[in-house]
Amino acid sequence: MTNTFKKMALPVAIASALLMSGFTSATPVVEATSKVGQELQTSSAAQYQNIDLNARYKNDVLFEHESNLFWGKGDRIKVLSKTGETLAYTEESEHVHPTLTKHSRKMDQAVIQVDDNVYLAYGFGLDTPVMIEGDDGVIIVDPGESVQMAEAAKAQFRQITDKPVTAIIYSHNHIDHISGVRAWTTDEKVASGEVKIIAQEGLTEAVANWSSNLGTLFGHRTSYTGAKHVEEGEHGTVNDGLGPRFMQGDISFIEPNTLIEANGTLDITISGVRMQIVNVPSETKDEVVVYLPEQKILHAAEVLQGENFPNLHTIRGTKFRDPSMWFKGIDVMRQFDTEVMINSHGRPVEGKEAVADVLTAYRDAIQYTHDQTIRHMNKGLTPDELVEVVKLPKHLAEHPWLGEHYGTVAHAVRQIYVGYNGFFEADPWQLEPMAYEQRAKAFVEIMGGRDNIIDTAKAAMKAENYTFAAEILSYPITVNKDDMEARLLKAQAYKAWSADQVNINWRNWALNAAAELEGTRDFSNMISFASVDVLTALPSKQIFDMMTSTLIAENTLDVNTALTYNFSDTNESFTIEVRNGIAQLHETALEGADVQINTSRQVLNQILMAGPNAQQVIGTNMQSGAFKFSNGDIKGFGLFMSYFDKSMSPEEIMLIVR
Repeated sequence: MTNTFKKMALPVAIASALLMSGFTSATPVVEATSKVGQELQTSSAAQYQNIDLNARYKNDVLFEHESNLFWGKGDRIKVLSKTGETLAYTEESEHVHPTLTKHSRKMDQAVIQVDDNVYLAYGFGLDTPVMIEGDDGVIIVDPGESVQMAEAAKAQFRQITDKPVTAIIYSHNHIDHISGVRAWTTDEKVASGEVKIIAQEGLTEAVANWSSNLGTLFGHRTSYTGAKHVEEGEHGTVNDGLGPRFMQGDISFIEPNTLIEANGTLDITISGVRMQIVNVPSETKDEVVVYLPEQKILHAAEVLQGENFPNLHTIRGTKFRDPSMWFKGIDVMRQFDTEVMINSHGRPVEGKEAVADVLTAYRDAIQYTHDQTIRHMNKGLTPDELVEVVKLPKHLAEHPWLGEHYGTVAHAVRQIYVGYNGFFEADPWQLEPMAYEQRAKAFVEIMGGRDNIIDTAKAAMKAENYTFAAEILSYPITVNKDDMEARLLKAQAYKAWSADQVNINWRNWALNAAAELEGTRDFSNMISFASVDVLTALPSKQIFDMMTSTLIAENTLDVNTALTYNFSDTNESFTIEVRNGIAQLHETALEGADVQINTSRQVLNQILMAGPNAQQVIGTNMQSGAFKFSNGDIKGFGLFMSYFDKSMSPEEIMLIVR
């Protein structure tokens, strides 16, 4: 009996133990397990937070302030000033789900004050820059998503104090949390230590990944997520879920000079303000929260993604976000004695009970989604089946901080499956399906031909089955990408579907997809992750490391060559070795490299900033001797660089018409 029990899968073993502990055979195992689990959770949570569990998920009316700009009575939080403007769309429209316009009405531009020294520039963009005023300076948490957006927030803060910036804290690596940094400080002040830039140690590497490695694709897909190729308002984006609107502008970056170790804590006093800065892996591994112990104020960063069910997976594309890591990160935050919680996105929360309510509901929703997905995966369910059974229970689904405006349970469930199990759903045809376009032709044929698909799609749309119509229209479009009747019909389906969506990402993606199908995409407002300022701020190793994934492998299968850069100002050397379709980076100068260049990192930055004029900049520096060859020549350099690919322009990348 003992040996058999040890060999059982853990869930089976637990169920068996429960049955042997007194449950009758008439008691369903799932019900029994649920009852015991609820008792254990209730006991644990009661000790953990010491709050009234019966009042855990109160109606938001009990916490909602009359200003509509924060939760709480207003004992320690107040609206200091309002501009009278909002960047979100707040009007009623048949093209916008009313839940989304209600969400928009929480986003008025305002400066919100906590106690006498903490200020939030709320509603000025997607992110909320925070200023903490100290004795002889100010600390900025999250400088904003662009230099221009940060300047707008700075203008509000400068009406309060003219004390210099002594520290900037990057809560994590995402573009909206770092890119306004040059509105607040300079390279010189950071290099001298006059201004500290504090971040987790993995932040710079993560910035390198989105800024250049996959910057083209991420920027393009983020533009779809933000509906940046269509007009704003009722026919486009109404808000960005996390905030009213991502405010484009100059993307800047200055590398941190004060680092926090993975899973580490930095206890530090800056300008007389004592802070505990803690790495809380969650949405990103480099996420840090800031706790002010003397005031019992917690800056929750983006561990909470505002008043939205979190993007456990983002449809714009990202690495796997581990939900178990995320809800355990919130448990770290629940250990703080917090009386006021502020966030990078969403409104601040005042009062221990309200803070505990939000944190507990948020982490429970993530764990519920994760655990129930795992549970049903172990029953053999695939993603299409999982989304039908994994639903939040009523007390979580109706919690005011868990509206599915930004993330959804449905797309989280699919990513949890792939994150743990990979793409393969166990049916071998998936391993070698028919070629993409050939498959589309076969489907068109077996569905009765192109005209029959058009008629079926029209009938589906009349029955309001919009996504089915869009799905079957994909096949004739793949066969003939110039089939405008099919394209316009699919666009019509997406527009109709978008009007019913409470999730801003689903809505926005559908509207941008419709614009691509119609051929009406407007690229003047698109989001670009490519930034020369970011590239020139990155360590040299990461600049060269990003080159390796751009090698045109098929052109170099018989090539064996190497190029070395020697930088005199940083005393660094890097060699890229091209070897039979592989580009390997060496952090040394390889002896005998075919092309060896003696220059400086400063000159490399000039080349990066020159863009299409890079050749002229190289020529000028060759004449001055600042870029010279100790082996090889400019012809060999040009040949070497020809082995590397250039990204397609966003206009060339088609995500829907393909």
